[in-house]
Amino acid sequence: MKESIILAVDGGATKTTLGIQTSGGERLFEATAAGSNYQTIGANAVIEVLSDLLQKANFATKLETIDVAIFAMAGIDTQSDFEALTHIVQQALNSTHFNINKAILENDVQAALLGLVGHQPGVLLISGTGSIALATDGNGNVVRTGGWGHRAGDEGSGYWIGRQILKAIFRAEDKLEAPTILKKLVFEKLQIDSIDQLMTWLYQADYTNAQTASLSTVLQEAVSLNDEKAISIAELAAKELFLLVKASLNKLRYKGEPFKVFLNGGILKYHPLILNSLQQLIREDFHHISLSLCDENPIESIVKRAQYALLQ
Repeated sequence: MKESIILAVDGGATKTTLGIQTSGGERLFEATAAGSNYQTIGANAVIEVLSDLLQKANFATKLETIDVAIFAMAGIDTQSDFEALTHIVQQALNSTHFNINKAILENDVQAALLGLVGHQPGVLLISGTGSIALATDGNGNVVRTGGWGHRAGDEGSGYWIGRQILKAIFRAEDKLEAPTILKKLVFEKLQIDSIDQLMTWLYQADYTNAQTASLSTVLQEAVSLNDEKAISIAELAAKELFLLVKASLNKLRYKGEPFKVFLNGGILKYHPLILNSLQQLIREDFHHISLSLCDENPIESIVKRAQYALLQ
């Protein structure tokens, strides 16, 4: 029996990965390029990123027909976003000679969730630069909690943590709070030695929220040194992430049955106190939840999502 050909795109805010595999798991091509969130870099830049990856895949594999292609893209939050990305993806596809039998465009987190759970119920919580939770009842209903971006939300994320660190430093400078070792660690990371320089860094013309998110990397060292403010920030981050999970379960009218919750993102992978506190909070309120920290490459979940689509 001839194996199907799957093309999967994981289009995140910081990087975009395109992979081509057979339905049996043979890898035919994989490449990574810059991020492809059109809300951040604009439609033309995303078309360029996708076109370049598709052309490289076309040249490397010499394939003519793709049975199913899934484009899991960051930035699909509204119907207008979906329409914009539909146009962007079509423009990129026009630059190649692939003949695609079935194409799917989804929010990247939704595609990853469906790849993880298939036709079963489950929740996927992600805390990286931003934070979001998506949940499904296994019957086609998908609900979202969070993911409103750094201007209005992203609680418990790398950006949120970075902002809490900055607030702690400035409040300590104003004698409103006790000093924290976070100041020393941030200064070392940024290679600066004064509050004035921190202000200059924070309000530079080319500032991005990813820069503030990068400060979250110092939190774990401060926690390991028993800094009270750092521990407080970590514990509050865990509470905020727990609320995303709890709200998602409530939206699905969860009744206490066995349920899977998948955890992903750099904050949960590299901050043990946040992860452990979050797991404890979930287990205290939901006794039949099984928790899994995702350890596979995100593109693999997208490929699985495409494999499920082949069966539909």
